[in-house]
Amino acid sequence: MKKIYLPILCATALMCGSYEASAQDDITMPPPPSVEHHADFQKMEKHHEKMATKLAEKLNLNEEQKEKAQEMRKAARQKMKPLLEQMKELRKKMDTLRQDNMKEFENILTPEQKEIFAKIKEERKAKFEKMMKKHHHGHHHMAPLPME
Repeated sequence: MKKIYLPILCATALMCGSYEASAQDDITMPPPPSVEHHADFQKMEKHHEKMATKLAEKLNLNEEQKEKAQEMRKAARQKMKPLLEQMKELRKKMDTLRQDNMKEFENILTPEQKEIFAKIKEERKAKFEKMMKKHHHGHHHMAPLPME
């Protein structure tokens, strides 16, 4: 039972990574906000602790198991820190490439096409913000879109 937390943590990280990868396939879709930009980071941490507590209750863990599980979670977070920093740097590089690509694309457009494209981007931005607001119940502060 002690080893159940690490696979759960890894699965969560993989799901987040797959969302990030799928979001970056569409050049007009901004990447998910990084943890540093997430206004509710502490709330998210509390949620994870609540989930761990509920799981411990469902598994009927004793105090020693709960302490070991918490130590495992802390150790896993420490191991992931450098990877998260690498991801942050890669995100910056990807955002720069995405912005450069967008500028190159816009350079081949006529003035009329640029106007239409600007409207399309605004519509997509509004749609995305509406989706994010619905998903995050209005508590989300977005980083600027890479296409701006």
